[in-house]
Amino acid sequence: MKKSAMRAEIINVVDEIKQAVSLLRRHL
Repeated sequence: MKKSAMRAEIINVVDEIKQAVSLLRRHL
C-alpha cells in the first residue's frame, strides 16, 4: 500500500469524524 493512499484514507476518516462532531454539536 502506498503512503499517499494511506494518507488519503486517513484524511477521509478525519473529514467524516469532523462531520459527525459538527452534527452532534447541532443536536446538542
